[in-house]
Amino acid sequence: MEIMKIVATALTGLILAIVMKSVNKEISIYIVLGTVMIIFLSVAYRLAEIFGFLQGIYDNVTYGRTFFPVILKVLAVAYITDFTAQLCRDAGEASIGSKVELAGKIIIFYLAMPILTAILELIKTLLG
Repeated sequence: MEIMKIVATALTGLILAIVMKSVNKEISIYIVLGTVMIIFLSVAYRLAEIFGFLQGIYDNVTYGRTFFPVILKVLAVAYITDFTAQLCRDAGEASIGSKVELAGKIIIFYLAMPILTAILELIKTLLG
């Protein structure tokens, strides 16, 4: 099972980071970052499958095609923002992580503006 490999990698990285933290804190941070990157790369190929699945949905949807790419961009920004903010916190830089989250929220709002505009136009049309 794939999850067992990921758990084994995470626990190995965790134990190495804890042991090295008492010896050299900088090396511990690199171990954590390396472990996270190994885990991410081990599941990155699944992203291609997910995008293929979403492409199939997009091809079969006749309505809302305008908003589908926006929704995908918002999801991508949310995942990337969360991943980066957690990495910053793990490295002991919570303030940078919170700023990354703020930037992600602003970008998500910016990306969602066309949808918000369309909803407001629809409400305006319905109300006459």
